[in-house]
Amino acid sequence: MRATARHTALQALLQMEENEGYSNIVIDKALRSAGLDHRDGALAATIFYGVLEKRLPLDYALKSCLKDPKKKLDTSVWMLLRCGAYQILYLDRVPDSAAVNEAVEEAKTLKKGTYAGLVNGVLRNLVRRKSQIVFPEGDSLEALSLRYSLPKELIALWQRSYGKKLCGQLLEAFQQRPSLYIRVNTVKIRTDQLAKKLSDKGIALSELEFPLGAAIFEGEGSPAALPEFQEGLFHVQDLSAQLACQLLEVKPGQMVCDCCAAPGGKTFTLAQALENKGIIYSFDLYKGRVKLIEKGAQRLGLNCVQAEQRDGLKPYDGLPLMDAVLCDVPCSGYGVIRRKPEIRYKPVSSIKDLPKIQYGILENGASLVKPGGFLVYATCTLNPAENGEVAQRFLCSHPEFEPADFSLPGVARVVEEPAHTLTMLPFAGGSDGFFAARFRRKGDL
Repeated sequence: MRATARHTALQALLQMEENEGYSNIVIDKALRSAGLDHRDGALAATIFYGVLEKRLPLDYALKSCLKDPKKKLDTSVWMLLRCGAYQILYLDRVPDSAAVNEAVEEAKTLKKGTYAGLVNGVLRNLVRRKSQIVFPEGDSLEALSLRYSLPKELIALWQRSYGKKLCGQLLEAFQQRPSLYIRVNTVKIRTDQLAKKLSDKGIALSELEFPLGAAIFEGEGSPAALPEFQEGLFHVQDLSAQLACQLLEVKPGQMVCDCCAAPGGKTFTLAQALENKGIIYSFDLYKGRVKLIEKGAQRLGLNCVQAEQRDGLKPYDGLPLMDAVLCDVPCSGYGVIRRKPEIRYKPVSSIKDLPKIQYGILENGASLVKPGGFLVYATCTLNPAENGEVAQRFLCSHPEFEPADFSLPGVARVVEEPAHTLTMLPFAGGSDGFFAARFRRKGDL
């Protein structure tokens, strides 16, 4: 069968359903394999991400069009219905008739075509009834869940943690498309020089005042496909992650450790702050991910990076004490759902053991910090159990460390918390949702 935009989107969505891959990796691989032109590739990506982002209201609308809403359908058929429904409900540029007909043709290839009639009937019913479908109104958890396509338990967590007003702002912010931030490789080029190179390709860079070297990338296509990327003149990194790196106050010639480093973005930013003078130890649990760090450092010309395979929960034998240590730990990822929409459906109950792991990594990383050195604990999630509670537990159990208060230019403090911690939010100067806590080991460098 010839690959089409809709077939490619469906297969990528089924891959996500069956193997729980990362959305950006799954769709990029599917698009390369399908060999679609730019227009069809864009449609496939739009349907793929749209279905992931709008899954809950899509399911609600589809069930209202079934004779038996409780009937369980084959996974591939239900996903096909979601693809059709997304086009009918959210893509004005796609005629309803085209969405239905293409879905029916796709259905003929599934289960020997036995579901073609059902797909036709359900989607035509949706076309007829779409203006009459009533979603719950108000601020109940059910209404908010369907309005923002977020599980009720996650919204309830944010309401308990941050209050209903801030939660509402957060829900609205997560509906917006995030800017694409890059980190200019200041070891090789200045931001204004890179901006001039890219402007010739129709790409604009908007340089930020803080942190230096950060910029918003505005242009079509993947940044990684550009010659300037291959030449190591920049890497892609969200603003929040770049801000977290600033807290270590790294200086040329120092020794630094990034304990959970892959794929290497923060390592690269810290290496640039070192001006390639000194050493940054960059660790990850998996050999393949260590290779990714090494490959990225080589592309960027950062020869101060020493990547190694190490377990963040096991003693760091044979290493010197460090001027600065970053523990950007594995987390639930609820702060990055705009970029990885599949994360929003991760059950809150499934992450209950994470704080124990996170605390273990933080304690282990702390053993590397020399007197007077900084230790930063960071996550890309919005969950106090993984954030402030871990930081507070560490401080209470480690009198050899003290809180190191900080503020970040342009980032508002909207969550009530100690001055050595900060919850970054999309609507308050951050980009992704992010948390950072900074400690200093008592004594002098």
